[in-house]
Amino acid sequence: MRRSAALVALLAALAPLCASAVQLEALDLARTWRLRALRFRGVSAVRRGDLRHAMSTKPRPWFAVWRARPLFDPVVFRTDLDRLRQFYRTRGYYHARVTYDLELPESGDALVAVVFIEEGPPVKVVSVDVTLGGAEPSLAERRLLLDHLPVAPGRVFTEEAYGRADTYLRAYYREHGYARVDVAKEAKVDVTHDQVRVAYRLESGPPCVFGETVITGTKDVDPAVPRREIAYAPGQPFKQSLLDRTRRDLVGLNLFRAVRIEEDKGSDPEVTVFIHVTEAPPREVRLGVGYDTEEQIRGLASWRHYDFLGGARQLGFTGRASFIHRTIAADFLQPHFPGHANRTRVLLAEQEEDEDTFTLDRSRVSPRLEWQATERINGYAFYRIEYDLLSGVDAPVRRAVEQCTVRPGNVNVVCGRPGAARDTGILSGLGFGADWNATDDLVDPSRGWVLGATVEPVGGFLGGDFNFVKLVGDGRFYQPLVAGFVSATRLRLGTAEPFGKHDEVPLFERFYAGGIDSVRGYGRRRIGPLVDDKPIGGRTVVEGSAELRHPITEKVGAAVFIDGGQLSGRSFDFPFGRLRYGAGLGLSYRSPVGPLRVDLGIPFQPPDGDQHWQVHVSLGSKF
Repeated sequence: MRRSAALVALLAALAPLCASAVQLEALDLARTWRLRALRFRGVSAVRRGDLRHAMSTKPRPWFAVWRARPLFDPVVFRTDLDRLRQFYRTRGYYHARVTYDLELPESGDALVAVVFIEEGPPVKVVSVDVTLGGAEPSLAERRLLLDHLPVAPGRVFTEEAYGRADTYLRAYYREHGYARVDVAKEAKVDVTHDQVRVAYRLESGPPCVFGETVITGTKDVDPAVPRREIAYAPGQPFKQSLLDRTRRDLVGLNLFRAVRIEEDKGSDPEVTVFIHVTEAPPREVRLGVGYDTEEQIRGLASWRHYDFLGGARQLGFTGRASFIHRTIAADFLQPHFPGHANRTRVLLAEQEEDEDTFTLDRSRVSPRLEWQATERINGYAFYRIEYDLLSGVDAPVRRAVEQCTVRPGNVNVVCGRPGAARDTGILSGLGFGADWNATDDLVDPSRGWVLGATVEPVGGFLGGDFNFVKLVGDGRFYQPLVAGFVSATRLRLGTAEPFGKHDEVPLFERFYAGGIDSVRGYGRRRIGPLVDDKPIGGRTVVEGSAELRHPITEKVGAAVFIDGGQLSGRSFDFPFGRLRYGAGLGLSYRSPVGPLRVDLGIPFQPPDGDQHWQVHVSLGSKF
């Protein structure tokens, strides 16, 4: 009896919910409906985020509580259901059934759309037939080519992989000199047995060479400027990568709004290339505002001429200001000097920096030579000569840097490095470095790595008042994981060694750790030795970070992180065993003015009197 009563009560409770679920035909179209939520049931083979992205019907983002709920359009929703069926079909699920319910509220106008999906079994590839006509690759090349095809027996058949294999075959031959290659593809789908047989027929055509290049569209820009960026020569074997490099270098001039590269449609082994450019204004003015919790509001104003005196020379003026840094700078860029793969830059800058420990006024002149060793590796060398004026250094800080002590029974102060914390001086130094970028995206990478290293000898035979050598190496590594997660790690090592017995690395050239770009959870420069609660830096630094990132929506992402870092007062003394750690959570948002990031960091061992948490807000990309 009790069991029957409970069943009746359960059915009575569910009855209103069932009655509120309707189809589009039963929806009162005389009313204005809004979408409260969009839910999916039965999804396992694909990501729900991809399904939401495929639909035009979208609810209000969870964080945008200030926005009105979007209007629900029945016509658009019905079209979205067809999109979902096609979405599954392109991914090999030909049997997928898509149904829905519209859950109406007891009061108000905000409904919930629930989409039910029965995915069914996928269609799988049972055979891949590739016929290579024309030039026959060697057995090893053929095996390499076929082993990397995106389509393979036993895999679920997707239209994306099917088309990508076509592109892969075409690209392989074009990179090896066959510009006239032709690829035909065919897929025979047997839905009854959930099988598909795939075939590709390829005709290589003759080995090709570059012929004449015709450039059109130049008006104010000297035609010699785009011609100088061509990465190949007439008679050179054809390679698709050389056309891609030419396009990239032309776009990099910032003189053209659009660059279109085409080839003649004939069958001759000599390929004529047509390059059409659309010029952009040569001058550019930028105004920008950024924010982070260390520098607070920072502003930028710049003017740049990308064709100063012709020849794609550049001249620019920049002003930056925040509560810590102020800079006025001018720079001149001469491309293709002294060699075609080089460019020379000259920088003049007036800088002011306000830190807790000191105030630095710096006047700098720095010529810089850059060269591109490969498509991903860049090298550079520079010379800097600057006048540095240090002020606001307290006596205890000065004594600590100069290693001063008071011997027992003696009132005299004895300094191991007298004069090391000088207030004023000329710094003269060279620098050599290289960067290797092997990521899949320069702005928001999810795979690959970035490596960099610099060495800077200062003083010695170069003259000046400071004598030391500084070495810095850093690496960032990105790896996609399961379920949309991405791991991002960072490691930075640096050390500096003074030359002479009484020399020391000056305060403004020492390493510091802690803060928004270092070990989050700690305040700016709050890791390492403190004198009167002021940081004095160190000669050696170790910093590292590890993040686990995951997108929440198309524009919002979340991360958990752990950072570690420490300083040493000695050269080449990397303090891996004494690291200070911080961990926390982060949220990022791709705003119209750039990526916005908020991090909550918790320090494991904060200095006495410091906060036990830090909130770091920044506008601009991080590692």
